[in-house]
Amino acid sequence: MTLSIPAPRVIDPASVTPYRWGIMGAAGIAESFVAGVQKHTKQQIVAVASRTPGKAEDFASRFGLEAHNNYEDLLAREDIDVIYVPTLPSQHKDHALMAIAAGKHVLVEKPIALDPAEAAEIFAAAKAKGVLAMEAMWTRYLPQYDSIRQLLEAGTLGEIEMVNVSMCQANLEIPRLWKKNHGDPLFDMGIYPISFAQTFLGNPIKVTAQGVLNKDGIDEEVSAQLHYANGGRAYILVSGRAGIGGIGQVGGTKAKLNVGPEFFVPSKLELADVEFNAPYTTWVDQFPVNAHEGLSYQATALAQFVDQGLLESPYESHADSIANLEVCAEIIRLIGAQIV
Repeated sequence: MTLSIPAPRVIDPASVTPYRWGIMGAAGIAESFVAGVQKHTKQQIVAVASRTPGKAEDFASRFGLEAHNNYEDLLAREDIDVIYVPTLPSQHKDHALMAIAAGKHVLVEKPIALDPAEAAEIFAAAKAKGVLAMEAMWTRYLPQYDSIRQLLEAGTLGEIEMVNVSMCQANLEIPRLWKKNHGDPLFDMGIYPISFAQTFLGNPIKVTAQGVLNKDGIDEEVSAQLHYANGGRAYILVSGRAGIGGIGQVGGTKAKLNVGPEFFVPSKLELADVEFNAPYTTWVDQFPVNAHEGLSYQATALAQFVDQGLLESPYESHADSIANLEVCAEIIRLIGAQIV
């Protein structure tokens, strides 16, 4: 039997309010975010702030923004609605709480924290203030993810029995991954496959893991097995030193699904019956949004959520974000890594 893949329902950028955004920290990921948002959305990024002398001015000059040399002046602006926080994960809580206290909606770069309790504090503060707080788990806002949600809602895959997913890149030359408190490979990269597994299987009841640590105790490579109440299993491989293709594979009782060749960027879906050598139906992303330009989808989605009066994302709830951090924390404990 040939199975069909539903077309993704992509939010029209012109259908949502063009909110005014401030960038709290001129980090490298912020450059990709701003470039994608400016190219593919109607959202208005108006200002950037950095405490490093000259950094905000340089960033602003390249993207046509206003610059602030401190966060306080940025947050005091009444003409800014949303703050994007791309600073170090160990700084996210303090910076997000500053923005929330100023009455701004916040999009906090993943991982939203290195400690589940800090993520919970961010989310509780936002709800108390009546603003939306959202982790920038941008993969969940890509077109392919809407097709995945439709497949799950329709029961096309049946009961999910197994997920196999990897996030392995030769990143030894990226300094921030190898400094304590900066977000090690598991939290920085591994959060993607952990989130992917959660999409299909929910949250595990047991975690087992093995790891390879560098001389500073930071994980270079991790293999983890997640076990679920329904008997399902997820196998996750994360490496910051070796690169292999990042295909996400899902096995259900009715069908099997491949997401890739890199599951975390705009790519393609392959769906087939569970029988060996069954023909695949393929959907290929043909939207004009490539690679990290896909960060732009989450900005349009956030605007829609604000328009709808939501305080958390329906695609990744606050509980989802916290649960994924709990999995990361348990893996780090099991392998004895030293990331802070």
